Amino acid sequence: MRHGQLEQVGVLSSWHHSEEKNETKLELKQPFTSTLRQLFLHTVSQSSPSEQRSSYQTHLSWHSTVPGNISVSLNKQWQTNSSRGQACALFTAPQMVVSSIKGCMSVVQEGSLFSQIAELRWDNRSVKQGMKYQKGPRGMHSLQVNVGLDRVSSAPCPSQTLLAKVQTNLRDRLEHTMVLGFCPPQPALSWSGSHRLNSGQELFYTLSHLSVTGIPHHCSFTLTLTNSSTAQRTNMSLFSESRIGNYSVEVRGSALSWPRGSALDLHATLDHRETVWFNGTVDEQCLQTMTGYRKGPRLHEDLAVAACVGTNHSLMLEVQKKDGRGKSETLGSVALGTANQRLTLRARGCLKSFTAAEELVHFWSSQTCNKLLERIKTFQHLLIEFRRLSRDNQMLQEVSVVPLHALQQAEVLLEKGERDLLVLWQGSLLRHILTDRLPRFLSLLQHASLLGQQELRRPLATLAGVYQDVKGQKLEAVWREAVLQSTDMLVEVLSALLENPQLRPLSQAGVTTLKVALDMVGQQTYHWIETRLASALSGVRKQLASVYKFSPSECSVFVSVPLPKLTQSRMVGAGLMELFLEEWLFRPLQTLYSISPTAELYRLKRRLMDSPFSHQAWLVADQFVVTFDGRLFELPGSCPLVLAKDLSPEASFLLLFNTDSQSLLQIQMYNNTISIQRSGQVKVDCNNMITQTFQSDSGLIVRREANVVKVSNQNGGSVSCDLSLEVCSFTLDGWLHGSSTGLFGTNDNDPGNDFPLRDGSQAKNLEQFFSSWQMKTRCVKNPPTAQHFSKSASCDSLFSSADSPLSSCFRVVEPIQFMSVCRLSSSEAPCRLASAFVHLCQQNYIPLELPVQCIKL
Repeated sequence: MRHGQLEQVGVLSSWHHSEEKNETKLELKQPFTSTLRQLFLHTVSQSSPSEQRSSYQTHLSWHSTVPGNISVSLNKQWQTNSSRGQACALFTAPQMVVSSIKGCMSVVQEGSLFSQIAELRWDNRSVKQGMKYQKGPRGMHSLQVNVGLDRVSSAPCPSQTLLAKVQTNLRDRLEHTMVLGFCPPQPALSWSGSHRLNSGQELFYTLSHLSVTGIPHHCSFTLTLTNSSTAQRTNMSLFSESRIGNYSVEVRGSALSWPRGSALDLHATLDHRETVWFNGTVDEQCLQTMTGYRKGPRLHEDLAVAACVGTNHSLMLEVQKKDGRGKSETLGSVALGTANQRLTLRARGCLKSFTAAEELVHFWSSQTCNKLLERIKTFQHLLIEFRRLSRDNQMLQEVSVVPLHALQQAEVLLEKGERDLLVLWQGSLLRHILTDRLPRFLSLLQHASLLGQQELRRPLATLAGVYQDVKGQKLEAVWREAVLQSTDMLVEVLSALLENPQLRPLSQAGVTTLKVALDMVGQQTYHWIETRLASALSGVRKQLASVYKFSPSECSVFVSVPLPKLTQSRMVGAGLMELFLEEWLFRPLQTLYSISPTAELYRLKRRLMDSPFSHQAWLVADQFVVTFDGRLFELPGSCPLVLAKDLSPEASFLLLFNTDSQSLLQIQMYNNTISIQRSGQVKVDCNNMITQTFQSDSGLIVRREANVVKVSNQNGGSVSCDLSLEVCSFTLDGWLHGSSTGLFGTNDNDPGNDFPLRDGSQAKNLEQFFSSWQMKTRCVKNPPTAQHFSKSASCDSLFSSADSPLSSCFRVVEPIQFMSVCRLSSSEAPCRLASAFVHLCQQNYIPLELPVQCIKL
């Protein structure tokens, strides 16, 4: 009883069961509290094995302070290779803020395909989710997930979508796509990629693509990395493309390496119209780089830089500029190397070319910076617009602030960096040295070199100028004063003659003539000495000219510095400074200390004397030959050889060596044949024995004096044999220049062609040279004849020792080749070569005698 009314409590329950259906109802009422006054539950389950399906439904409702209803349904259907299931739930509460909530989820499995869909709705909002998974026939697994939010978040962007796809074989292949949409059809962010391992010739491949659509300017970024390396080489490449509307930046790059080198190639393209590229190659010991700029099909310029290090430690650097027509221009080059024991430096480059290269690089950099600034500002505008649209999303605001700050910093850096770098370079010390100090320094060096060479051309005039600067009077005035004093003294001596009226005119004329003669002799002597000194110093002048050359008109400089002769062991065992101090300071001082005044005097005398207007070659002891141009070699075995042969059509001489066992030399001049026997006998035309002198109608003269035999003709050819010294010489006058060939070489003052063959070409080696002038196919080397000398003589004591009796001629005749041949020959070679050396020295006006060690007993 409540408030005068009868209250009842009621409970009603029912259950129904059949083969395929079960149903249950439950109803409860109670008057005691308003929290749960009435409760109703209704469940129904059905199952049909024959149809392979089942379902379950539940409904729950109640009446209370906040009434509500809950409905749940489950459905399932299956077959042999597939199954389906669905579950839904509905909640209603009219008096709540959210009056209705409904959620459903379905699951489908068909073979290897599995899919799932879920949806949740409340009021006018919803969340949708779906997923698909499938395993392909080749082991490929694919997964797709999509999520959609409709009016979930607040304005201005209440809806979002997410789509993600992944495909992989779980071993070496992966592909993915993710699309995130904000307020469709407003901006959508897409990220996709493809990645492979060990696919064909590719060890690694990755492609990533990021794009933003649905905004005024479509934006995208693509990045590709590829590794196509093998066991023999490494090959990696990169490709990236950035797009903002109609703007694009494309970057391509590749890096290769192989056992003997590597290469790098980079290309950057703006809007598919302008391209800037750089490539470099390192191949063994060469570095080659090239950078260029292309705008359209016509405008095409590039700079190429090549640097190479040669096997002989040489260095080459070259900078070239090329245009679109293929025309190349060398802006600068530097070559550093060694040749003939000298360190050489060749450099070429004009200030005009340097300035042109500066302007070209500045143009490229300014064009690139302006284009980049334009794109950075456009991207900034897009980020600012994106931040405005997503101002209610705190996460997107925080994510976008980082790239926006980076773009602002890049803009400031590009605006200030280009100007600052240009100002810094224009005011740098390096540019000042290259454009101002270095040209002035090179000009000063050239002026000093030319001045030194000019002074060496007139050494006496230079000395006279120094004398005038020191004494304050000209050397010519001093000479004239000396001549005047001499004539005055002569006048005092001849005063008695001058007082004689008859002899006075004659005496005065004689004194005047003597004064003029002395003056003329002095001038001629002065000019002769200056000419000879200039000729003697020509080698110094040539050395000075060869050390440094600078040409402002050609913008080139050449430097050549002699290098010390160093062995590899010394270079490894000693420091660089120690080597240079020893070779360029201590060794010259040691050489100066050990210098021979006599040898230097003879060398100066030889330089002052006129060169002999004749050509001379020697045969020494049947063993050695000294050619017309001073080349020395040892003869082969015992066989007939052609020593000299006239090249003219009317041959005037022919020298044959060792034609038979008795003959030493056989000389043919015109129609006569002279044979010089080893016994000392001389025969003409095989019969006439010469004891003193023989003269023919053709002008042939043969003289026999003790141990000396001389043969000559009227055309300038002569043979002289000293049988005691075992030396025979063959002399040709200067006007017969280049007329002889044979083992004696060519008489043309050129040592480079002293090994002629019969056809006029040059022999590649001595064996070919001897074979060309042999008169028999085979030769037998004679056994050495025993000879006795007063003292033992060695190659070192004669040709390298500072105490050698031949050392006074070392500065005129080079002893190195004598030393080399001597060491490879028999024990009798030192004295035989010494005899040839003495004759060479005597020809060059050096009074030298055969060493006592080589005098026969």
